[in-house]
Amino acid sequence: MNYVETSREPLRPVVDTVEALNEALGALSAATGPVAFDTERAHGHRYWPKAYLLQIRREGAGTWLIDPVAFEGTQARLSSLVEATGDATWIIHAASQDLPCMQEIGIIPPHIFDTEMAARLLGKPAASLGALLEAEVGIKLRKAHSADNWSKRPLPESWLTYAALDVDYLLELASALGAQLEATGRAEWVEQEDAETLKRFSAPPSPKVDPWRRVKEVTTLRTPLQYAVARELWRERDQIAQKRDKPPTWMLPDAAILEVARLARDAVPTRDQLRQVRGLNAKGAVRYLNNWLAALDRVRDLPTSQYPPRRAPHVGLPQPRNWDRINPEAAQRWNRIRPVLDVLACDLGGIQPSLVAPPQPLQEAIYHHAEIDRDVLLSAGVRPWQADFLAPAIAEALSANGAADD
Repeated sequence: MNYVETSREPLRPVVDTVEALNEALGALSAATGPVAFDTERAHGHRYWPKAYLLQIRREGAGTWLIDPVAFEGTQARLSSLVEATGDATWIIHAASQDLPCMQEIGIIPPHIFDTEMAARLLGKPAASLGALLEAEVGIKLRKAHSADNWSKRPLPESWLTYAALDVDYLLELASALGAQLEATGRAEWVEQEDAETLKRFSAPPSPKVDPWRRVKEVTTLRTPLQYAVARELWRERDQIAQKRDKPPTWMLPDAAILEVARLARDAVPTRDQLRQVRGLNAKGAVRYLNNWLAALDRVRDLPTSQYPPRRAPHVGLPQPRNWDRINPEAAQRWNRIRPVLDVLACDLGGIQPSLVAPPQPLQEAIYHHAEIDRDVLLSAGVRPWQADFLAPAIAEALSANGAADD
């Protein structure tokens, strides 16, 4: 099978004017059926995870490539793309990756069909777009530009062709997967999962708790002072990265933050000590040396009572491995139910256990309830299709093990 190198129709010029956008809206409005959609971001090249190119296709309208950056600060509303396509379903592969940057520019579809989720619930051996197009549609694409800097302007012609191909056959893929879902009785499963994905990832993100703790190997630090140094350097780095819209590690690598923090055994590191840190000799880090020194000065002025604890504040349920100590009854239920989950997933065609038994809501139900029926599972956040399988399996596991204990 040869690679498909060109889109099925000649590439239109990138939509970057109000006139061109209106033309695209008119074509999409006059077309019919579902909408194929994708975005290109600049992960690894920019701080903000915004969309730098939109790809949209509909039967009868063809493919349109839209530059969302061109409409920043203008009266044009990219939400008009949703209005133009009415109540149509939007076909998106791995929708959880695209929806956050879509909602930032006002694009929130009424319904979605996630081809990755469909493939996972069908138990496909590979769920990437390339693998699915090859297996289900007989189309082989090169994934040549997925990691490129899509904030670059102008975008090279080869990149635009690559972007167009990402939606060129998405409608056919959705049709093929949809037929299989109907044949296996799993269409409703995907509808419920897609509705949850749309709701969750189209909402503004919640602030993360202690994001500085994501510094690689930060948990190897030993003292509160060391953690205070790591936190302040991370915060300073993050502010610079936001202002420059560049990846934070371009300014200061995680390894350098960790090395400086390790120097703070008994006192905040001095300027002379910083000069010995290898990671601070890099071009980006040296440029902001005064910023790192200012961050360390803030730590010097900080009361020890405001140093961060070694362990992150706990949010939500404790891990099941700790239930024996704090809720032994729940631990017993978990130990009885857990083996059943793998069997259930295997019986459903080898889908991932976490798809039929989502860990967080299931653990909520097991931790708080001695009797776990369908209503308890639904109230914990388990989807109806999952609860239909889980409720009887859990009841059988608990009753069987209970009888064995007697």
